[in-house]
Amino acid sequence: MARNRKIIGNRLFTPPSYRWVFLGIFSILFALTIYAMVHQFIPTPTWYALSFKLNIGFTIIMASWFYYMLMLNPASLTEVYKRYYKWFVILSAPVIFYFLGYIAIIYSIGNIAGSFSSTPHIIHDVMQKQWIDSRRGCKTRLVGKSLQHALPPNFCITQTSFNQLPQEVAVRLVGQQSYFGFKLDHIEYDWEKTLKLYPSTLILTALPF
Repeated sequence: MARNRKIIGNRLFTPPSYRWVFLGIFSILFALTIYAMVHQFIPTPTWYALSFKLNIGFTIIMASWFYYMLMLNPASLTEVYKRYYKWFVILSAPVIFYFLGYIAIIYSIGNIAGSFSSTPHIIHDVMQKQWIDSRRGCKTRLVGKSLQHALPPNFCITQTSFNQLPQEVAVRLVGQQSYFGFKLDHIEYDWEKTLKLYPSTLILTALPF
């Protein structure tokens, strides 16, 4: 009898059959996160507030579903995850769902949905140079008020442009505007306004980004 109990206790955890639906949703979230990283998007305050609430509800649903699948076989689950690793997985699940949902809903879904009803638009702004010693992103970049809520919240420029531009430069953000937000296509330097900020500065109009 004791031998039979030991075999049952060591039986590996078998996920439910509908785990593929769960994994499919997780894969879509990951793909949308990658999409948001390579398409710069500035959400509107209205869409940001609405999607924030949607993400809270999404996190609750996904975390509850995840916990339900783990609770189907708690004895085998203990054998698989052991002590601390088990608790790490359980406690970190809501954080992972919230982070992925935050980026996917606000930036990716907003960007994709806005592409069906967007119109050409230009945003005028004065941006500042910023240098960051980073291995993941660009070191020479422009930051400004218009990009505070964008992903990423900066615009990369070349080292040549960074060296020759003044500390502040007027720019035109060219893209598509919709209810969901502004999709940035590219940035143009506004030399006329920049010269008003720095009248004594010699600026090359053909300066590359």
